[in-house]
Amino acid sequence: MPTLRQIIPALCLATAISATALSVSAVYADSTAAPPDAAATDASAAPSPSGAAGWRHGAHGGGALGGMGYVLHKLNLTADQKAQIKSIMASQKSQFEALRENSKANRQALANTPPSSDPQSKYQALIQTAQSNASTRIALMSSTWTQIYTNVLTQAQRDQIPSIVAAAEGARQSRMEEWKAEHSTSP
Repeated sequence: MPTLRQIIPALCLATAISATALSVSAVYADSTAAPPDAAATDASAAPSPSGAAGWRHGAHGGGALGGMGYVLHKLNLTADQKAQIKSIMASQKSQFEALRENSKANRQALANTPPSSDPQSKYQALIQTAQSNASTRIALMSSTWTQIYTNVLTQAQRDQIPSIVAAAEGARQSRMEEWKAEHSTSP
């Protein structure tokens, strides 16, 4: 039977993931933004002259790009767009790293602290910190994806996103149904 120490971090993680998905879908729903101004891009922010070096596909979960790495890959981004995305991600890297370290330390402290119903306990403070970390991560991810969506992607690429997401979800549902049929215990 799962313990409270196992349930609470899992619940915080599930909340963070679902809120991230909602904020990302809200960004995609807003397709009224003007296309990015090509003159406003900063070529000096590119990590390499080609902009393509180090661009990875196929990492589990999309690597630093998370689940959106799949969508961005399907959009056939130009080398300049890839460089702009890398620049955005690099500018937020220190914030993500600090948040990850804070979350890791909080999880370790939470695992070593006995649960208590007292609202002034150290355990309750650690729970509040975990919730705050999740909220901060959601806000940071939302900000990052908003920048990519509004400043990097063209209107045509933005219009492709719902069909890419729907196709991926359909494929996932199909695989799930196949797995269920294969593993069903009915005679």
